[in-house]
Amino acid sequence: MSVTTALVAGGGGVAVALIAAAVYRDAARVGVDLGAPALWGALVVLTGGASLVTAVLVPDAPLPGVLVLTALGPLLYLLERDDSMRGGDAADPTRLPSQSGESPDGSDDRDR
Repeated sequence: MSVTTALVAGGGGVAVALIAAAVYRDAARVGVDLGAPALWGALVVLTGGASLVTAVLVPDAPLPGVLVLTALGPLLYLLERDDSMRGGDAADPTRLPSQSGESPDGSDDRDR
């Protein structure tokens, strides 16, 4: 094992641990609906660790695949976090989430 490989593996391991800790802390603070904070942290460790092992043991592995595997855990957590924070309200296809229920002049915008 070369010095570069050891540095990449060590630095990647530290980065994965820090990201997993941040996900765990945020999941505990927000109160994510699906799963426990420890499960979300474990998912981040699993996907990040698998990408590190792939990058270290298979040097010819395509970089886009390794990056997708790295991002999978945090992205799944962010999707579930967003769903937990916005609630289970039915979607209204005529309004954007940032729009309020009424316009400032009190008229309904649907007639335009």
